[in-house]
Amino acid sequence: MKKVIFVLLAIIIFFSSCKKGKKSADKGNVTNVTFWHVMGGPLKKTLDNIVNDFNKQNTDIKIIPISVGSYSALSQKLMASITGKKPPVIAQVYESWTSQFLEVGAIVPIQQYIDDPEIGIDAAEVNDIFPILIYDNTFNGQLVTLPFNKSVPAYYYNEEKLHKLGYNEFPKTWDSLLILLKKATKDTTGDNYPDVWGTAFSINMWLYECMLVQNGGKIFSDDGTKCFVGSKESIDALRYWVDLIKKYKVAYLTTGFQNQDDFLTGRVLTVSGSIVSLPFMFIANPSFTLRINPIPHGKTEKVIVSGTNIAIFNDVSEGKKKAAWKFIKYFMSSEVQAIWSNGTNYLPIRRSSFKDSIMVEKFKKFPGLYKTFMQIENADIEPKSPSWFIGRTILNRNGLEPAMRGNIDPEKSLKEAEFLINEEIKKD
Repeated sequence: MKKVIFVLLAIIIFFSSCKKGKKSADKGNVTNVTFWHVMGGPLKKTLDNIVNDFNKQNTDIKIIPISVGSYSALSQKLMASITGKKPPVIAQVYESWTSQFLEVGAIVPIQQYIDDPEIGIDAAEVNDIFPILIYDNTFNGQLVTLPFNKSVPAYYYNEEKLHKLGYNEFPKTWDSLLILLKKATKDTTGDNYPDVWGTAFSINMWLYECMLVQNGGKIFSDDGTKCFVGSKESIDALRYWVDLIKKYKVAYLTTGFQNQDDFLTGRVLTVSGSIVSLPFMFIANPSFTLRINPIPHGKTEKVIVSGTNIAIFNDVSEGKKKAAWKFIKYFMSSEVQAIWSNGTNYLPIRRSSFKDSIMVEKFKKFPGLYKTFMQIENADIEPKSPSWFIGRTILNRNGLEPAMRGNIDPEKSLKEAEFLINEEIKKD
């Protein structure tokens, strides 16, 4: 079923978006490598700088970064390009995409370049990458992709307000977070409606996943054949989130990044987000001291690592593939990873990058950032199964949204989502 959906969608997009363009042949002795990505703002600027430095050092290769806007647009564009046998040389990919692309032979396992005696890398460099990221990119016993933009969740808070509430540090558990949010939420105008809130958030699949695993639950079985989002652990995690709004009235629901905007204006004490939210919020120059902290935990301190990986595609020349691999090696170097993290606040994927002087200075500038980054040592990943490509949408639409926006009990909405996802798994 997933293959049918993949092919039909790709054909539709391919024929609706085809247009004449420049020939892709390399000019002279320069090998052009197209790189499809979705980076924007300071993230794109940092990527462009890294690409430009690589191109200057390697005059026989030209990496051509092409921003396609959004992950949704990227997935559709990749499907169409694979069907039309005109893919980019490299692109960002999620794990569930990788599973589908492997099924149709659309990507080249990077392991073959890692193991190449002439152009590969040694075991010490591979072992320098955080183990969960190696696991994340391993399919059928070999590295198929490598990590690109990886992040862990964080809480941002107003340090002055926290101190005024009698706290010297941010809460470490769900229970203690609730106590803080109750203290922070206040009606200062007497209209029986808070004008100062503990927190605010949009419906955030990632945060829910983190709370689920922290509560001892699982999204999928280890073999990917069964979904468990209707479990008690899952239900209790979502109920905690819903109760912040409906029962305790210490939070309100927003859309997009409105919660972060409200935080920056001082309307709320703290907001959850990605570590990558830091440069965007810092640019806003808030009037208070902005701090970052690991997310409070439940039964465990696990988090779900988020973000995409980088893949090399088939249906391009071997010369382009090797040129792409040379860039990936450069990007994965300890020094460049420090530059990448400093400019974007994504995780450096290598432990040695944390010792780079650039990162040492950044950790001094932002207390709490180092321990927030180090959540990666206790991280898990989203399901790699192709079913998760559709399952994620089902969980959000049928599981989270009805409970958060409506009056449906989390048990009912999550049970329905679990049933629908398991039906999708059976179709594979």
